[in-house]
Amino acid sequence: MRIYQVDECENVFMARILAAGQTAHYFSYVSPLQFVLAWLARGATQSADLFASARCFLLLVFWVNLLLLGLATGERLLSRRILVALAGAATLAPLWDYGFEIRADNLLLTGLLLFWCVARNASARPLSCIIAGAIAVALQFVTFKAFVYTLPLSFLILVFPRANQVARWKLVLAWSTGALGMFLLMRLVYGAAGWWPLYLSDVRRVFTDATGDNRFGAGATLQRLLTQTPLLVAMVFAGLITVTVDFWRRGRAALAWEGWLPETLLLAVAFAALMLNPAPYAYNLLNLVPFAFLFVYRYASLFLKGTWATPGLRPLMVSVLVFAHLVPFVIATRRHLDWTSQRQVHLMQLAERLTDPVNDPVYDGIGMVPTRSSINYHWFLHSLVMRNFTTGAWPSVRDMLAVRPAAVIIPSYRTDWLPEPDHEFIRDRYVPVSDDFWVLGKVLPEGGGTFEIYHPGRYRIATLEGSDLAGTYPAGLAGLLKPQIEGTVTGTLDGRSLTNRPVALAVGTHRIECAPGCRPTVVWVGPKSDRVERQGDENHLRLFSNWY
Repeated sequence: MRIYQVDECENVFMARILAAGQTAHYFSYVSPLQFVLAWLARGATQSADLFASARCFLLLVFWVNLLLLGLATGERLLSRRILVALAGAATLAPLWDYGFEIRADNLLLTGLLLFWCVARNASARPLSCIIAGAIAVALQFVTFKAFVYTLPLSFLILVFPRANQVARWKLVLAWSTGALGMFLLMRLVYGAAGWWPLYLSDVRRVFTDATGDNRFGAGATLQRLLTQTPLLVAMVFAGLITVTVDFWRRGRAALAWEGWLPETLLLAVAFAALMLNPAPYAYNLLNLVPFAFLFVYRYASLFLKGTWATPGLRPLMVSVLVFAHLVPFVIATRRHLDWTSQRQVHLMQLAERLTDPVNDPVYDGIGMVPTRSSINYHWFLHSLVMRNFTTGAWPSVRDMLAVRPAAVIIPSYRTDWLPEPDHEFIRDRYVPVSDDFWVLGKVLPEGGGTFEIYHPGRYRIATLEGSDLAGTYPAGLAGLLKPQIEGTVTGTLDGRSLTNRPVALAVGTHRIECAPGCRPTVVWVGPKSDRVERQGDENHLRLFSNWY
């Protein structure tokens, strides 16, 4: 179970909102992926189980995509050549980075590969165009950006010359019939589920984000290809040079469906889609690398067949394959073993143990604990929406926490984006159990004093040395193994003697009085726990990995 990414948490949390019918209270969107995730989320009580189930489903999609990628080369399913194609597809490092993550882009890849299998390898008949039109519209419901791929590819299969092709108007009519039929089907399904207004709202939101000022280039994303798939990049350039030279020599005769031009145009569409994307994060390689592979495979099949037949060149070709493709693949995928989801799962379970599913919100701005509610409709932190917190379009995080205090806050690199007043607000009302896990509480001065409770529930009152808070015990494994201090405070709470048991505190002002040398702490422990226990000295910046 490799580390979960923030987009995966967002998708699972959204699915939980849909499953619980809470779309009026929390921001959400819908897609066919959310249909599946919402079904998995029904009745789920453990976040870790829900994430694992969602990953297992996307793992099936991952293997289906590899099989479709092999079939998209045009090789027969039970042939020896398709084993070569599948081996090449299964060693594309970017697919192992993102191909089984809980994101709609993997379903988009499934649809695009199905579309290409129909358009490239099937006969140019009305039935294939009906299927292509239906897939094109279905993908528009998977993710809004699908039209960037499906419109030019549909234009390609409808107007590109092909041997023994039927009348183009029949193909256009067939494509339109499939597209209209799928749109009506999706409209009925979304309408029956009550999600059509959500879909329209999502379209408007995505359009606003795409036309906003949060844009950056694709340089960092493309640079990754040089280290992860250097042979693929080199073969792409070699193939493009060959295509250009062939077109220069043969002219319009090179524009044949049976040649390499369809894969060339497919790669061009995928590359243009990446460049047009206002936020081309690295996971967008999911919908570029597979089509680069199809282009390279077609090029290699046409031009390298004779080279492989030369025995003296085989050792050289195998060496290049090993050191320019397989070794970078192993290096790129080996790092996944160092980035597990163990810490994330632990914090999910800890947050659930310290909160009630109905009364105690959890806030992280990401959606890491989908079995618990968040603090506001605008709970989500993302680079595309952060301007809404600074311009006043949305309430600030401190205002949302003041209205509906979260019992637990889980910091990450995303919460670092918040302005300093929000951080100051959190430091005033929360205490760190570890750098990546904060709970409601207060550290009082020596001798005690007054403090404010903002969310009712059970709190543990202990000395600072016995509070288990971050920094109160030695760092590292030695601190975790060192016997815990009981930390009983000898004194009074609101005039009543303190014990070593948690106390239920109501909202309002309270007072602790104790000996001058004692520094008491008030720490949230939730509905069932007696203490939080030591959680180690983990860094909140390692909880998620941006640009993984």
